[in-house]
Amino acid sequence: MAPIYVNDKPAIFAHAESPVWDVDTQSLFFVDVHSQNVHRYDYSTKKLYTKHIDYGQVNIVSLVAGSRRLLVAVRSALYLLDWNVSGDAALRLLTTVDQGLPDNVINEGKPDGEGRFWAGTKGPQTGEDVQPDKATLYSFEPDQEGYVQPRVVLRPVSISNGLAFSLNNTIMYYVDSATQKIEAFDYDAQRGEISGRRTILDITTYGYDEAIPDGLTIDSDGHLWVALMFGGTILHIDPEARQVIYGYKLPGVRTTSLCWGGPDLDELYVTTGREKDVIEPFAGAIFTIKNTGSRGVPAHTFRYDNADSY
Repeated sequence: MAPIYVNDKPAIFAHAESPVWDVDTQSLFFVDVHSQNVHRYDYSTKKLYTKHIDYGQVNIVSLVAGSRRLLVAVRSALYLLDWNVSGDAALRLLTTVDQGLPDNVINEGKPDGEGRFWAGTKGPQTGEDVQPDKATLYSFEPDQEGYVQPRVVLRPVSISNGLAFSLNNTIMYYVDSATQKIEAFDYDAQRGEISGRRTILDITTYGYDEAIPDGLTIDSDGHLWVALMFGGTILHIDPEARQVIYGYKLPGVRTTSLCWGGPDLDELYVTTGREKDVIEPFAGAIFTIKNTGSRGVPAHTFRYDNADSY
């Protein structure tokens, strides 16, 4: 386990989140939420590229099928982002959510295998405390006229977080962090609907009483890998057996999210954050965990046919 280095020193961020591996460019995309930056780390050159967005906190970056643009969540809105365009013109507004709740933000999201985008919000936050039951999980897909309309999937939630879809596209795994659980739903890929909510794992049964599950990803065996915020840990979970296989301890406690990357998708990239006024040398670093014996699958992409001309 080691942090990624840029210019011969560990790359440190305030609150890194939403890592996604781009197979085509062999790059890791991720965001630094409160710094309002989207980053791209080039695997071969070890260079870091940054796109600053001055609209408010940026919580999500995702790939768009067949497009040079990216999908980003800024506060409570989804935009297409053109990396090579400067200024406001780089952002193309797609849709907004949680109208009437101005302190809510889109917190986490991912596309499914059909190209829909699933994302949920987080309620108003003061310090580490988030108001419960003020948020919603949505799905997004363009209608016949090309407009992206949010559809309410699950309400209420408190801190909508990690998402993953089973390899056979019949189960959606989901985290509402406030529950301290990893949950599952039956998933109808054709209709984009979920049902049959159930608990896969309650992290408090493993002694993580002060932690909350955050981002998650899936490997080629269908196992889940979950970042524990305030726990400084990655859990490798067998969802069928509903048990933890192994836990990986990281420096610092703010472990935020993770994804598989590298040429063979066998390197686990883990994003972390820093705690204000607390000195932890590698807090806020991006870690790579190798030799886990597991590997990932290529990330799903958001389908929006006219993304480049929108």
